[in-house]
Amino acid sequence: MATTDIAPPASMSPLKAFILLGRFKFLFQSLLVVCMGVTAAQHDGADLDLGWAAGILLFAWVVHLMTHYCNEYFDLEADRANEAPTSWTGGSRILVRGLLPPIVSLGASFVLLFVAMFIAAAMPDTPSRLMAVTILVGAWFYTAPPLKFNYRALGEFICALTLYGLGPLLVFRLQAGPFSRTVAVCVAVIFCFQFLRMAVMNLADVDGDRRVGKITLAVRFGPRAVVRLFVFAQVLLYAVLVLIVALSAVPLLPGLALLATFPVPLWVGTRLWRGALADPRRANAVTFWSSMHMPATSVAVMVGLLADMFAGGDAPDTRWSVVCGASLAFFAVWFTRTVRRAAAEARRADG
Repeated sequence: MATTDIAPPASMSPLKAFILLGRFKFLFQSLLVVCMGVTAAQHDGADLDLGWAAGILLFAWVVHLMTHYCNEYFDLEADRANEAPTSWTGGSRILVRGLLPPIVSLGASFVLLFVAMFIAAAMPDTPSRLMAVTILVGAWFYTAPPLKFNYRALGEFICALTLYGLGPLLVFRLQAGPFSRTVAVCVAVIFCFQFLRMAVMNLADVDGDRRVGKITLAVRFGPRAVVRLFVFAQVLLYAVLVLIVALSAVPLLPGLALLATFPVPLWVGTRLWRGALADPRRANAVTFWSSMHMPATSVAVMVGLLADMFAGGDAPDTRWSVVCGASLAFFAVWFTRTVRRAAAEARRADG
């Protein structure tokens, strides 16, 4: 579902290669989804359960890593066929370059699968366990046989469903129980954003995917149709968001915060329309900012809900405010370093 954000060197120690294969960026992505879900529960007046906040964060991170390792193994043929990967698509290149045996990635994915199953079994009620199992099934069979969703033009939907659909809803349920209108509307919008983001990510790999018979939306409908879908659907989604805010279907501040993320897909859509994916350097920027739109929306919902609570005189649990602040700080550091690395790589490529 995701890849490393830097290209690995031609040779390195097996331990370093394994660490690079996993990358801690998956922790940050999982952390922001969990923060969004718990903050929504706090906004609804639920008591903070730090134990399950930590437990679901571990579950989300383990599942995200499991999917990545599994995808690296079962998607290896497509990654090898991709001659022009970006830093955010086409696999980590660790297995492609032979820096680790493929069986290492498969073995790690099985270990993580069993850990995730243990956490799911420990969840406090049947609906939560069923949601967790659904996430696991979708994540494992994203590329694993026999279902191989991402080879049947279903990968974009499954990724959106497991990560930004069921993920925050499961977080919310473990904190507050039945879903509120606010969390349901916010998750529905972000689910659509993630679906469009995945369509763009697979667009960057379309040539290699075609060669190995992998059917993504980009392969099935063609790059031009996917670009049109991304551009027009983003405009429609933000128009719907304006209507949602106007009708008070969600609180004003988180609604406005979500609307404030519009410049990111606007920039991405403009570049896609102008054929940026044909130029490797521009393609890297497009896939990077398309990816960053997702944590931006998670942060927007989290910050908007927190601001709404403080503005209404109903402050969240102090411990959770500290967790959210620390999460934002960690993500800001990671984001800054990633941007600087990308800029340095671009300069080296020019030199």
